[in-house]
Amino acid sequence: MKRNRDYYYGKKAFTLVEILVSVGIVSLVAVALYSLFANGVNAWRRGSENKVYERNIRLTSEKLTKELRNVFEFSMIPFEGTEDLVMFPALMPAVLDDEEDIARDYYQVGRIAYFFDKSKDALSKEVKPFSEVLDEEEIGESKILIQDVSELKISYCYLDNASGTYKWKDDWKTEDQDSIPQALNIEITFKGPAGEKGTFSKVIFIPVGTGEQKIKLGSTTMQLNSAATGE
Repeated sequence: MKRNRDYYYGKKAFTLVEILVSVGIVSLVAVALYSLFANGVNAWRRGSENKVYERNIRLTSEKLTKELRNVFEFSMIPFEGTEDLVMFPALMPAVLDDEEDIARDYYQVGRIAYFFDKSKDALSKEVKPFSEVLDEEEIGESKILIQDVSELKISYCYLDNASGTYKWKDDWKTEDQDSIPQALNIEITFKGPAGEKGTFSKVIFIPVGTGEQKIKLGSTTMQLNSAATGE
């Protein structure tokens, strides 16, 4: 019995302190590795969310650009706008009722509106057919296009007949203007899903826009800068 006891006592082993120290070191390394991994995953997720958000902004601006370049003059639906809203006539697809002789797609005149919805912090869009525009001119149901928007600023380019120069103004009213503006400058200030603030700005030229200001009105807006004219 004594020989067996001496045999076990002669073997080297870890003490309790050594085991606790080893466990602590392993835990610290594991926590550090997990933190690096978690930070990497979060950074990748934020980057992916920002890319999706920015792509959504680009697609929305391209859609708006296409619609504005196809705009036309229509006396019953004038081109109007403010700093955070723009409305204009457009052709939109519609489907004939089953009772009609020809059951196929066709286009009808309607109104498209882009505006900043302050209650939802979003850039929204409303598409309304001509019949509904006549019944109710105010903005109704809309679709959210871009969320987490803090500000939408729209300015309108026109030719001031009094001075013969191109200028910008913050609104476009039928009683002040003779036609459709020559260009729009749209600036969107947003706070993306990852919490990063940013600004998107684009100048959209309108082919049919003449944008002449009535001579009797004074010149109270900014000069058209070279960046907008492309000179």
